[in-house]
Amino acid sequence: MDYFNKNKILIWLIIILLAINVSTVATIGYHFYTRGRVERINNRRHVRIPNKRFGRFMFKELDLNRSQRGKFQEFQDEYHHNAMNITKEMMEKRNEIFEELSKENPDTLKLYEMAGDIGIYHKNLKKQTIRHYVKMKKNCDKQQQKKLLKIYSAMQNSKADIVCKMQR
Repeated sequence: MDYFNKNKILIWLIIILLAINVSTVATIGYHFYTRGRVERINNRRHVRIPNKRFGRFMFKELDLNRSQRGKFQEFQDEYHHNAMNITKEMMEKRNEIFEELSKENPDTLKLYEMAGDIGIYHKNLKKQTIRHYVKMKKNCDKQQQKKLLKIYSAMQNSKADIVCKMQR
């Protein structure tokens, strides 16, 4: 291969790699920018829920008064404590399942029993979530309850930053 053909190939390779790098940086920048935005939900069709500072987000979006904020924080702390305990138990049970599966001859009856235990933990976690929502709803006036429903609806549709179409 002669020198000039080699240079042309290298130049094209550099151009392609540069284009890939620019598009990667642009994509990362776009996601970083959109993740950080928190919008008001009053008259919007979409709600974006942050994965950090959720309490502040709720205070602001629901326009909670001082008394409501105190109760909300109490409810949130209780829910978080209970949910973390249940989640920890679920993780421990999953680890036990993995250990059993790693054995030469895993005991399928034991595995099925552990799977049932995880189902019970999951059910208990859902019950905690329901209790928390009901407490929050009782703490809100009618307008705040509508906003709360939109927020919880959005939370059911994703894992981190949440965007959901909202009905007017």
